[in-house]
Amino acid sequence: MKNVFAAFLTFACLFFAQTLMAQTANAPQDEVKVVTVKVSGVCCNGDLATIKKKLVNQEGIDSVTADDAKKEATNIKVTYHTGIVSEAKIRSLIEKTEGCEKPGDLPYKVKAVTYL
Repeated sequence: MKNVFAAFLTFACLFFAQTLMAQTANAPQDEVKVVTVKVSGVCCNGDLATIKKKLVNQEGIDSVTADDAKKEATNIKVTYHTGIVSEAKIRSLIEKTEGCEKPGDLPYKVKAVTYL
């Protein structure tokens, strides 16, 4: 009876160890990436400040810098952690930011994303 119990205990420990290793192997890797997002609809530096604030307040985003505002296309550089936030979330945050001219208006559109 002791041998059966010992064998059962051994198999149970091996099963849990294998399960733990599989979960660790499948865990998303956290990398720091830098991406340049080309955004249209940015009219002034007030728009840039609003977008930057929304991005920086998102968990997983370390820094945000931008070129001067140009309505046709403004480059915004974002440094973020891939294990916490995704490129799709960054796009969504930018496009769901309200403009400073008309409250409720969503004037910003992501035109392109380039990884550095």
